[in-house]
Amino acid sequence: GEKELKDYLSNLLYFINLFQKKLTKFVSNCLPSLTQKSASDYTNFDREFLSEKPKLSYSDKNLIESMDQSAFAGFSFINPKFEQILNK
Repeated sequence: GEKELKDYLSNLLYFINLFQKKLTKFVSNCLPSLTQKSASDYTNFDREFLSEKPKLSYSDKNLIESMDQSAFAGFSFINPKFEQILNK
């Protein structure tokens, strides 16, 4: 009857609330923090990725010249090694 329905709904709301709290806690533990503590804060990067040595990639001069470079307008740094390749 009515009492059983109230008990059922009360229990259902309890478990929904419990599930929502657990899910919220789980999701908040899975998402990285988006606040950067400093310019050298790498906490959201995988340690294995950070341990890899950087590699310069070289391209054919003709390939580089055939690309639209307007996307890089305003950039002030050109790697000296890359500049040497372009001038060959």
